Amino acid sequence: MSFLPAFLPADLGGDPLQKSLADIISIVRFRGDMRSSIRFPDANLTTEIQASWAELYQLIAQTNQGYWDTSGTIDTTPAIGFAPTPNGTWVIRKVSRLNGTLYDPMDQVGVDEIDSFAATGKPLCFRPTERGIDLYPTPDAIYTLRFVYTPVAPQLDEAREFFNGWEEFVIFGALIRLAANSERNITDWERQLEKARVVITGGAAQRKSQEPDYVPIREIWRDEFDRDQRWR
Repeated sequence: MSFLPAFLPADLGGDPLQKSLADIISIVRFRGDMRSSIRFPDANLTTEIQASWAELYQLIAQTNQGYWDTSGTIDTTPAIGFAPTPNGTWVIRKVSRLNGTLYDPMDQVGVDEIDSFAATGKPLCFRPTERGIDLYPTPDAIYTLRFVYTPVAPQLDEAREFFNGWEEFVIFGALIRLAANSERNITDWERQLEKARVVITGGAAQRKSQEPDYVPIREIWRDEFDRDQRWR
């Protein structure tokens, strides 16, 4: 299942690649000469691939202004000074309160500001906490809150779409992690990982116009990987 807008392939330079967890495991084994399933069991590879995928997920979220964001609503409870966040929330981007047919944005406050509100009333502000968000003032009735949030990174399993070398970030990140306790030279893998990071940053929606030009989106991978496409 794809979570990516349909217009992105054209904007990013080409059609996406479909890669499943099993595909990436095979590529990591090939690239890292880790064909032995006894020395390198799938479970170990999966752990490091998932960690590298989570890092890619975070990088895309940060450089694309909340690329993975979704939304959900929660109703407050009268006289209860907090509300839970939607299940699976990782980062809260915005909280708004329903006012008629529209939503009014709520301000996020720090601990130094929480004493300036009345005890109860219409919640105007919030503060993220372990239990969700604390509300100020404490709600005096039921209010509907809308959350815009980044969910936690999903686990890689079924095939998903990777654009313009995104899968390379996951692959080389996993290879570096797997080599952490060995004496292997990982300099080239580190270089390729940084190259993948530049590609992702270069295609980011958050890049400012005054920033320097980044390397070409597509061409960066052609010289390196068109020589041997057996793993694709």
